[in-house]
Order: sequence, then structure tokens, then C-alpha cells
Amino acid sequence: MSSTKKYKIKQYSLDKIQKLNNKLDTDIFSIKLSKNPSKKLDIYERDKVIASIGAIKKNGVPFMDYGTYLEEMGEKYANKRRKLYFARHAKEKDIIDDTVSTSWWTRWILW
Repeated sequence: MSSTKKYKIKQYSLDKIQKLNNKLDTDIFSIKLSKNPSKKLDIYERDKVIASIGAIKKNGVPFMDYGTYLEEMGEKYANKRRKLYFARHAKEKDIIDDTVSTSWWTRWILW
């Protein structure tokens, strides 16, 4: 497991936000390191933060995500962890009050 205290945006997440923009034929979505110390990333729609995703533990160590597992443990283990993540979060809704949920953004960008 990662002992790095500062989260770095993974190429996996950068590729996923680009894939979303391409799929929607736009360039309005972006990600940056979160200003919230308990989150990894802020999702932007143009210049507005629309979601903060990815938990960071109280000790400053980020929880692992697919991109981190991929880099540190390899694809086979990352896929196993992704499957477990999806099972744990299967009942979470993608849309809440006509807004894309933080859960959806987390699944799309981090898993």
C-alpha cells in the first residue's frame, strides 16, 4: 500500500477525464488536486468545482484507487480491487436531484 502522503494525479484519471470530454464532444471538464485536504481531486466544469472526490485519511495518506493500484501493484491486482470497489458501491445512485453524483464522478475518474 502507498505510504505517500501527497496525492499525485494519475495518468489513468487524466485519460478518463479526456475520454469523457471526447465522448461528449466538449472540453469543459477538468481535474485538479483538491483544495479540500480530505479529498484527492476536484472536478471542474469550466471554472466551477462540481465535485470533490477520493478520500484522504486523517493521517494524510490517500486511500488507494484504480490508477494507484495499477501503478503500484499491476493490472491483475488493480482489476481485482476495482471489482471489489464496484461491488461495495453498486447501490449508489448516478443521478441525485438531477445532478451527476459524486459517486459517479469517483467511479468514472478514479476507478
